Amino acid sequence: MPTARDLALDALIAMERDGTRAKETVDALRDQLADPRDRGLLTEIVYGVVRRLPTLDALLAAVSKTPLRKLDPAVHAALRCALYQALFLDRIPAFAAVDAAVEAVKTRTNPRLAGFANGVLRTILRSVNGKAEGAEQPRCDLPRPGTFALRLSRPVFPDPARSLAENLAVRYAHPAWLVDRWLGRLGAERTRALLALGCGKPPLSLRARPGRRDEVLAALASAGVSARAGAGPDEVLAPDGDAIALDVVRDGRAAVQDGTAQRVAPLAAPRPGERVLDLCAAPGGKALHVLDLLLRDARPGAPPGEVIAADVDPAKVEHLAATLATRPPGGPAARAVVVPAHGPLPFAPASFDVVIVDAPCSNTGVFRRRPEVRLRLRPEDVASLVGVQDALLDRALPLVRPGGRLVYATCSIEPEENEGRVARLLAAHPRLVRRGGFDVAPTADADGGFAAVLEVPADAGA
Repeated sequence: MPTARDLALDALIAMERDGTRAKETVDALRDQLADPRDRGLLTEIVYGVVRRLPTLDALLAAVSKTPLRKLDPAVHAALRCALYQALFLDRIPAFAAVDAAVEAVKTRTNPRLAGFANGVLRTILRSVNGKAEGAEQPRCDLPRPGTFALRLSRPVFPDPARSLAENLAVRYAHPAWLVDRWLGRLGAERTRALLALGCGKPPLSLRARPGRRDEVLAALASAGVSARAGAGPDEVLAPDGDAIALDVVRDGRAAVQDGTAQRVAPLAAPRPGERVLDLCAAPGGKALHVLDLLLRDARPGAPPGEVIAADVDPAKVEHLAATLATRPPGGPAARAVVVPAHGPLPFAPASFDVVIVDAPCSNTGVFRRRPEVRLRLRPEDVASLVGVQDALLDRALPLVRPGGRLVYATCSIEPEENEGRVARLLAAHPRLVRRGGFDVAPTADADGGFAAVLEVPADAGA
């Protein structure tokens, strides 16, 4: 029977080899562990290692006589796993993490490499002097958001006098080009706050079905899960919960959805009888929210309305269809459809009251939930994504009827992807009327993101 640490190694090796996402990889392995605590440890190790990967590798590179790129993948993964547990998980004894890594190296690779792994890890751990106190020493201090920083006995991180961006990038595990960009736009204090949130653990955010938040909170309390109401009217925060194990998620009383994402569907203000298109809808959270709002406001004898959830990936659309099917019958109609990646969309012009464009983006507002994204993000990606966003908006706008609303949303905090795209659309279509939205940075409770509502004039077809 594999342990959580065994499966964490499997996951990290697979991600390095295949480029898969943390969520997909962990979800495929969780069922091999019966104890919820073991499933939690698996998730914590994999996500934690990926969130702090550049930091962990900087520590390893400072000690290892073998270049990291030449290490056996299993050895490298075992070193990362042990170092993350020993430095960032206070409840796990360092010796236990080291012993498990050494044993894994012994059984998975050449047994002679076990001594190498043991030496590297123990050398690093001996260099930890304890809690960083007094003035910050940026070449020696290891930040651990949510708790105290650790101080190393010798400089490991880049010299901030030569490049503050490089120093912060390694210590907080973000791309240096992005840190430099944020420093120039936001200043050092706000940038550090974003970096700390980006490499931290996000809370489990749930959206209770309308009017059922108190019921969901009571059910979680009965199950021994600590939870509290969030800022949104249906938002529930359960920092230590496991979404897959929660009855309120399995039976449909609540859905997993971040608090910022929960603000998008109410902005669209879907009314009973309206026809709504959710473009780029996977995994389906916003489409479900629209359905719940239509059902909440339904009037006897009035048309119930319709929600169409669209995506370009047939596999995602299949999942969307299954997600939409979780809502009870008798409410608004709902269906999932595959749409082409380019060219006209397969819908009649002016046939929707609301079109939601939750566009592909840089994900800079959700780094802690999608940690592998920031390891792959390149400077040119923002510019290329702007083109994708403009193309989607240009394809979506003709589908909105006169008097209807176009809702543009991203999980980015980059101005070009947000206000820049809205400004471009308004310049091209000056009769559009902006009706509100939001532009928020990540917080401890919610992700960063952007949304804007643009109304098509009622006489646009005249």
